[in-house]
Amino acid sequence: MARASQQVQLTDALSAADSASYEQENVHAVYDEIADHFSSTRYKPWPLIPRFLATLPPGSVGVDLGCGNGKYLFLRSVLGDAAQDSAASSLVTLGSDRCAPLISAAQRNFPSFDMQRLHEVAVADALCSGYRYGVFDYALSIATIHHFSTPERRMKSIQELIRLIQPVDDDSPTPMPVPTVPDRPGRGRFMVYVWAFEQRGGGRRLFDEQLEHYQDDAAAQDVLVPWVRTAQHTQGQEDVHHRYYHLFREHELEELVQWAARDLQQPVQVRKEAGGWERGNWWGVWRVVRQAPPL
Repeated sequence: MARASQQVQLTDALSAADSASYEQENVHAVYDEIADHFSSTRYKPWPLIPRFLATLPPGSVGVDLGCGNGKYLFLRSVLGDAAQDSAASSLVTLGSDRCAPLISAAQRNFPSFDMQRLHEVAVADALCSGYRYGVFDYALSIATIHHFSTPERRMKSIQELIRLIQPVDDDSPTPMPVPTVPDRPGRGRFMVYVWAFEQRGGGRRLFDEQLEHYQDDAAAQDVLVPWVRTAQHTQGQEDVHHRYYHLFREHELEELVQWAARDLQQPVQVRKEAGGWERGNWWGVWRVVRQAPPL
């Protein structure tokens, strides 16, 4: 069975209903099918995410939209193991994901029944999470937005992150050039990771191998990427499922956030605080700043 990624032809004329149907077939249904195997491979946090969480003041409450099996919900959680250093455990992170089996895994991943009851996870769409406006101090979107199949839907997912953040007062401008580590402290921020078109090193070689049969358009950013379940996970027969990804070019994520901020009906500004390339992904941190009322 072929394992190569497949280039996808998506038109700007794709309607919202068509996009949702396409994502249901090529993202959500696939994750529902591979959830157990996928979850078993997702247990180690990417380094910059704990570093970002370490900058948040004690008592901060946040949300992870597209939390998967919940591997980031434990980090610095005040609801965690009592044996942990209490000074380092001072956050509460709620989680949501469109995939019900992954949310079940997130719930089971807490080591005790009491912790399962205290932590909140829910099945929800990253475009319309159902959480109240401005209720969170921080938000995460890790490897989620690249699954939306049109620019408009990717933009709306950024707006949902902004909507959930409680804006903060303007304090100081971001240093220039923008830092490449998320070390600035404070609330009112969100972090995004998306898969990069520009791969490097071993990731570049793997990326090229996956696309080797679909090189008629070297600039293709919309692809179906294979997920291979080995025989031990499928009762004796290997199978392959393809998931849709939009591969982000350099600066595309920043442009998407700028578009989302311009389109908002909220009196806020969105300022980039850090960003860069890490492990085949583009990432960034933005602060949601309350606009001063006109004089």
